[in-house]
Amino acid sequence: MGRIKKKGEEGTATEYMSRSRAVRKLQLSLADFRRLCILKGIYPREPPNKKKVTGSTANRTYYFVKDINWLLHEPLLQRFRELKTYARRLKKAEAKDQPGVVKAIRRREPKVKVNHLVKERYPSFVDAIRDLDDCLCMLFLFASFPQTGVIRARMVEKCRRLCNEFMLYVVRARALRKVFLSIKGIYYQAEIMGQTVTWIAPYQFATDVPTDVDFRVMGTFLQFYLTLLGFVNFKLYATLGMHYPPQFEAAQSEASETMSKHHRKQAKKTESRVAQALADVKAAMDEDLNDEEEELDAQTKQEAAPADRDQASFDTFEAMADPAVDSDMNVPSGQDLEEAAAEADAATRIFQNLYFFLSREVPRYSLEFVIRSFGGNVSWDALDEAEAGPYGVDDPRITHHIVDRPAVSQTFDGRHYVQPQWVYDCINAKALLPTSTYTLGAVLPPHLSPFVEEGADDYMPPERRAQLAAAKNIHSTDMTIDESEAPEEIDDEDIYRKELEAELRGDDTAEAPEEPKGNTAKRKKTKAEKGKAAEEERKEMAKLMMSKRDRTLYNRIVHSKKQKQVEAQKLTARRQQIDKEKSAKKSKK
Repeated sequence: MGRIKKKGEEGTATEYMSRSRAVRKLQLSLADFRRLCILKGIYPREPPNKKKVTGSTANRTYYFVKDINWLLHEPLLQRFRELKTYARRLKKAEAKDQPGVVKAIRRREPKVKVNHLVKERYPSFVDAIRDLDDCLCMLFLFASFPQTGVIRARMVEKCRRLCNEFMLYVVRARALRKVFLSIKGIYYQAEIMGQTVTWIAPYQFATDVPTDVDFRVMGTFLQFYLTLLGFVNFKLYATLGMHYPPQFEAAQSEASETMSKHHRKQAKKTESRVAQALADVKAAMDEDLNDEEEELDAQTKQEAAPADRDQASFDTFEAMADPAVDSDMNVPSGQDLEEAAAEADAATRIFQNLYFFLSREVPRYSLEFVIRSFGGNVSWDALDEAEAGPYGVDDPRITHHIVDRPAVSQTFDGRHYVQPQWVYDCINAKALLPTSTYTLGAVLPPHLSPFVEEGADDYMPPERRAQLAAAKNIHSTDMTIDESEAPEEIDDEDIYRKELEAELRGDDTAEAPEEPKGNTAKRKKTKAEKGKAAEEERKEMAKLMMSKRDRTLYNRIVHSKKQKQVEAQKLTARRQQIDKEKSAKKSKK
């Protein structure tokens, strides 16, 4: 007979640990424990049965015991203890009014480095790219903050530098895919190393830092994210063969970096010595961009050729080994994949060979970034010569002038004057939209979100349909002509019956009589009804063969689909009513 196990020796009671118990075990303060958990990526857990853990159902915070035991071997524990000793010594020296000792102690302040945690939490580079959304959102947020007692200027400057370095990579790699202007900020979506990265950048307005936010917790996240983005930028630059960190002036011209007052003064002093060098660097970068991309494409194709051959032979072997493989499967061919790749590449160059000029009232920090990401050339107007763009407002190469005001005092022939929304709508539509609806003073069409994908049963606004039609070059007139020129269908049963009657009469050469045109629509309707009835009968037979669980799930799916259709019909009717009211008001005026 085995030994009777005591309560709390096995199971749920031994898998979880309360936060107070974990703090006592690690011999840390609550603030240091929270900081360590954030850096290590450990978060609280919810036990399935709290009463089995501590014998009480009170609200407590629990962690896995294995996570707490893992923290016991963390090198940062010793660093936190050194920081506590440093703070105690510094406080004592300040109390004794010893400025020399205080200065010496501050020079020996222990530094907390989280480099090893980045490698520990992200074993592969793709894992780091996949978890980059929150990192970019926080860094772009702190890059817009002013200096306060909690937010240091050095931290804000580092956030701005890393964000601009990342934007420079997106520009050079043509990785930007979608942009959306919302109330919260500007949403960007890029495709990096096969992973979709989405982040939000706030508008550059005067920021009022809230007082009810605990910046100590956000500062811990920021410390880790700064290290993470630094490593990611270094690796991304290496993939393109670019030098890291980039030169400040070159990065400024590519990633819309605004120079500080100090840098502007230094630039004015050394303008005569470095202007020519910067021009040469920029020209070399522009000339080498196409060469680097061609070399990368050739290298990628060369490396992918053996893999493609191995994959082709492997697919052939599987098809030969498995007799159940259907030869009629809808598998995309190599030509289809090449066409899709060419279409995606063309979508990233919609502004190729176009020259834009930005007025002072438009958001240059965003427009310059998105236009350069899609192959366009940008210049801008500035009061200071040190901040002026590559070419002036009277340059004859300018094709589009971005203005956000009702009218301009001086116009130039041969260019389009459009509002900033045209740029973002073209990016989301992956094509150059007509500029007639985006002229100065015009009522702009709705700026629809590119992150919403309408299904077959969802409501689609008319503006969305118009944008999709313009992007895909769908001409309704051509479709109508094609449908009218399509040959009329003739029922096979009628042909067979008439041929059989002719054969019985002995008329072998009789041809099937022409179908009267008046009965075409009726015959098509009857055939459609027959097909619909057969489809319904097939569905009912399939439902009879289902189990009770599958039938319940199927009914739920059908019910939700019908609800979507009803909701779409309501929205369509509401939109029609609104359009009627608008037209009635216009007619009265």
